[in-house]
This record gives sequence, C-alpha cells and structure tokens, in this order.
Amino acid sequence: MDEPVEASAALELQGYRLHRLVAVTAFSDIWLAEDLGLGRAVAVKAFTPKSDENGIIPPFPVAEWRRRFYQEARLQARFDHPHIVPAVGLEHAADGRPCLLMQYLPLSLRHEIGPDLFDGGAGEGETARAATPARTKAVLLQVLSALVDIHGKGIVHRDLKPRNLLLAGGPGGRVKIGDFGMAKPPGEPVSAGREWFGTREYISPEQYAQASQATDRSDIFSLGVIGIRMLTGHFPDRRRLAAVEGLPAAFADLLAQCLEADPARRPDAAGMAARLAAIGLP
Repeated sequence: MDEPVEASAALELQGYRLHRLVAVTAFSDIWLAEDLGLGRAVAVKAFTPKSDENGIIPPFPVAEWRRRFYQEARLQARFDHPHIVPAVGLEHAADGRPCLLMQYLPLSLRHEIGPDLFDGGAGEGETARAATPARTKAVLLQVLSALVDIHGKGIVHRDLKPRNLLLAGGPGGRVKIGDFGMAKPPGEPVSAGREWFGTREYISPEQYAQASQATDRSDIFSLGVIGIRMLTGHFPDRRRLAAVEGLPAAFADLLAQCLEADPARRPDAAGMAARLAAIGLP
C-alpha cells in the first residue's frame, strides 16, 4: 500500500478502529485499521465509488462495480497460498458499504524498484531502479507459484503490476499477489464491446483489445513485463535486457517469450516456473 491520502468519505465499521486512509481507487478506499477483538492490524477495502453525475465509473455503472466488488472478495477468499494476500473477512460499514478485510501489508514491489515513468504518484526525487537478477528470479518464481494456483482455479488476474505485488517483511521480502478487482472468473461471458481494463503498460495486446479475451497467458505477458522492468529499470527493451550484467541468455529469452504476440507461444505458469528454476545465476 502507498502513502496516506486524503479521505474521500468517512467510514465506520463495527469492531474496527480506522487509523488512516492509505490508498484510493476509482471504486474503493483502502484503510489501515485495527481489529479490536484480535488486536491486529488489517487492511479494510471499502466500496467507495467515485461516480459521475450519471452514476458511471468507466467502463461500468456503479451497480456493476458493486457486483464486481463482491466477486473480488469471493475470488480472493478461495486462496490459502503463501504468495497471495489472504482475505480475512467481508463486513458492512454503518452506511451499508461492503468492506473486504485483508492482511495489512504496507509496501509493494514498487517501493523496491521505484515508480514507473508514467506513474503520476511518484514522489519528489523518486526514480525507477533495477533489481538484481537473483531478486528478479526470486520474485518471478513466487508470483508463478501463485499463478499456478490462480490459473488452476480458472481465474485470470488481469492486473499484475508492481503495485499489486505486496511485500511481507518489507523490501526484499516475500511477494504476495493482491487486488483481484479486475480478475476474470471462470465462465465470464465474452463482451460484445471493446472494453479493456488493467494497467495499459503491463497488459497483453489481447486484453487491451478486449478484456474478456484475457487468458492465463495474458497474466504471463504481464509477468514478463514486470521481469524486464525489474532487471532494466525500464519497460521492455531487448537491447537494455541484453546489457544486464550477469543475466543468462536463457533468462532473457524466457522473458522475451512471455511477450510473444500470439498467446499460444507464451509459456504457462507451471512451465515457466520449471524453466526459470533451472536457470543458474553467477
């Protein structure tokens, strides 16, 4: 989670003491809270739509975002995995808003590698940074471990990016995938419109063309972008990737394969994990 921001709406949740607002999205506010019964910190993601005068948050009306909020909670609750942020409950605030309760993890991978060039939330003096091949390999293997479980349940995350890879134990710690708000559940119908969502710089061509076309290989595309971003400090550039000191050619080739335009030419999560684990580093 990122730096505290100004609250957009008061929140009262029985059994919890709200300390501060830590993040805001188009349809939710995320708070650091204290579970008064257990005496532990939790993250409270409260449904808080910032709709226009017509009740629209592009590309959906508020009612659809509310349905998706409940869907997100139920999808995330299906997992008990060391590399997925656990959902610990679903409550309703005094005003009726649904609130998803999760493990509180204050930092994300963004705090290790800095802001992206397009990141409007960058602070003064913040710059993009590269990670070592060893750290990049460790992060990718952890995410792949989670993706094997996610994809095995027929779910596509659709919004893998550094901000959604939270850190347990601070910088250099274990990575956990969070934010299933854009996730595609099993059996989601194909939309007739050209709607897309996710983070443009990280999503695959097919997801940008139509979000409902995203498959497990779309998440692999996003992970390839994350890997190259970690290694080079920049978005995919094969010359920069080839210049990374101590990076085996097999590692670079695997990341390049993740970015194939044809999803069928990308590896699946289990196959990529096996190939990556076998790559030795100096």
